[in-house]
This record gives sequence, structure tokens and C-alpha cells, in this order.
Amino acid sequence: MDTQQASTDQGSSSEFHQIRHGFEVGSCPLLISENTRAEVVKAPAICAIPSTPDWFSGFINHRGETVPVYNLNKYLQILDETDDAQDWVLLIDDHPNTVGILLKSPPQSVVDPERLDEVAIGLPEIIESTVRHVYSDKKNKWFEVDHRLLFLALKKQF
Repeated sequence: MDTQQASTDQGSSSEFHQIRHGFEVGSCPLLISENTRAEVVKAPAICAIPSTPDWFSGFINHRGETVPVYNLNKYLQILDETDDAQDWVLLIDDHPNTVGILLKSPPQSVVDPERLDEVAIGLPEIIESTVRHVYSDKKNKWFEVDHRLLFLALKKQF
């Protein structure tokens, strides 16, 4: 009877999991900040802008708003564009702060990440300087980036 009661209690109890979203830029596993709006779209037509760095892909129209799209792999010189198609755009933040990042594959769910007492080392400088916290999901280490700082640093390079 006690065993049945315990299993019934377990079956009726609600477990809540924290689900975050991570994506990879090259071999850098990056985590979107908690409570930050994010959306993934199949790569739409991107309007390139002349005389901008090649890692700035241009702008897309997303629900009537213009959104800048960056190719972080190209910025970090990680991918050969002819070999590695980037078919997804990760849109981060609410308008007017929305930015897009080209990705090879859609983001993945990171369930119940544990914050580690570590600093980010060994990452490209521009990413390392914008990492807020380091997390682990028991399989991988994830670096939570402050996307606003990251893209502000990129904009300064125009």
C-alpha cells in the first residue's frame, strides 16, 4: 500500500524543468540569456548592404520590421561558406533590439542547466568578453552570452 501510494504521488506530482536554448557558432556552444525572446526561421531572403563587412549579411523583413543579420561563423572565420550552408536565422530579443544570427542547424533545448563557478576561457576574444556565465547540462558546457554587448561590439567594427 505504501509503495502504491508513493508511486501514485510520484505520478501526480508535477516536475518543472528549466529549458534554455543553445546554439553553436563553430565549436562554441552559446546559450541565450534567460527570459530573452528568441525565434528561429528558415533563412529568408537577406538584403545585403554594400560597403559593409562580409560577416554582416544584411537585413531581413520579419513581420514588417527590419532585422540585421550577422554571420558569426564568417566573422570568426570558422566556416567555408561554399561547403557549409547556413539555412537558419536565429532571431534574438524584442524589436527594436532584434538581431539575427545565421546558423547551420536550429538551436537545441538545454534542460536544467547548472551554473558553474567558472570563467570563460579559450573562446574567441569577442565572445569571451561577452560571456556572463558558464553552464553545464551534464553533457556539454554552455556559455551564456550577453547578446546586446556582443552585437554592440560588432557594430563598432563597421
